[in-house]
Amino acid sequence: MIHPSALVSSEAKVHESASVGPWCIVEAGAKIAEGVVLDTRVHVFGNSSIGAGTHIFDGAVIGGEPQALKYEGEETFLEIGENCKIREYVTVNRGCGENGITKIANDVLLMAYSHVGHDCLLERGVVISNGVQLGGHVVVGEFATIGGGTYVQQFSKIGAYSFAGGTLKIIRDVPPASRALGEPARFAGLNLHALRKHNFSEERINLLEKNYRELYRGGKPTAEVILDFADEKTECDPLLAQYFKNFSGNLITSLK
Repeated sequence: MIHPSALVSSEAKVHESASVGPWCIVEAGAKIAEGVVLDTRVHVFGNSSIGAGTHIFDGAVIGGEPQALKYEGEETFLEIGENCKIREYVTVNRGCGENGITKIANDVLLMAYSHVGHDCLLERGVVISNGVQLGGHVVVGEFATIGGGTYVQQFSKIGAYSFAGGTLKIIRDVPPASRALGEPARFAGLNLHALRKHNFSEERINLLEKNYRELYRGGKPTAEVILDFADEKTECDPLLAQYFKNFSGNLITSLK
């Protein structure tokens, strides 16, 4: 299953059922699990592990050094989960700093020309559209979607089940189950498509709507509402309560 033109290090671990296509490079220390497909001209650097069933398309560069001036050659890592699809010319960097790690969970789709910077965390089912650029340490929650051509500043968080529209500049956190639209990116209601697709009950959707009215339309300062959610002083959906327990960044404001 390894094409004669591919260069695969003897120190790489490639499962016998994996397919390594023409002109691919798999460096020492890489781990390729069962059923993985590397199409053509895919470069997998060392300290990169790719989970079972993942398909990586033409020209992708996986596990390259972090693009950070502070990086001094220390050992860092990349973990890609199972059944991911990584399309043409995607770039994914390893972590930065001793034992730094970039993690991509199962069932993630990275569309063509997107970039995942060092120390990012992409949770299960995330969809990253064409040309999206993620700076270092970005966290994208499960089943979130980012539209094409959007740029996400380092250390930003995109909440679970949320949608960030295309060609945006994300410099503040997008909360869970929400839509971010406009310039600058702002809260534009619930992401009902994702919530219903993933079987959120109408009762739970109504509670989320109530919570966001309190956050963006209530009389209290936003910071105080966030603390009430985190401390469970206000009835709050578990998704939001958990998110705000660990909240330390700037939240997008309301579009309306």
